[in-house]
Amino acid sequence: MVILLTDNDITKNTPLGGNIDTDKLRQCILDAQATRLEELLGEVLYEKIETDFENEDLSGLYLTLYNDYIKPFLIQQSATEYLKIGAFSIANNGITIPTPANTTAVTEQTLSRLVNERRLVADMYAERMKKWLCKKQLPEYVSSSDAIVNPQLSSNSGWYFPKQRITEDEYVLWHQLKKRM
Repeated sequence: MVILLTDNDITKNTPLGGNIDTDKLRQCILDAQATRLEELLGEVLYEKIETDFENEDLSGLYLTLYNDYIKPFLIQQSATEYLKIGAFSIANNGITIPTPANTTAVTEQTLSRLVNERRLVADMYAERMKKWLCKKQLPEYVSSSDAIVNPQLSSNSGWYFPKQRITEDEYVLWHQLKKRM
């Protein structure tokens, strides 16, 4: 899988500092691409973007899509993923939280707030991307792909509703209702 961002893209455009573990950061970028971006773009468009990016051949609407929508979304989503795991160190001796001298670890509540704030920004960019994709009608874009399997969040209610295809109007309506809640 091709990494569609550089480490510096994230540290320049988010509150994440420049002195972070790049191996963890790259894994977070790959997670964001595999779990969210491919779902948003659909498998065919995602593969085209990935191939053109790797060959340095992005142009026209695809370059606009990358620069104006994919990149900002991936930056924020990757930062969200990093905030969820960045404090932990996983090694042969177990899972630990390193704490340098003269520092205090953030509370779980504060970390949760940071993750949620970053997630909201990523979701905003995802919505902008979907609207742009619906307007531009790129031939590779299919608004729903049955070939992509993403992690399912467990439901506290015990109910499970499989993901269904929705129209753009339904999507917009759902987000309007979500904002009112």
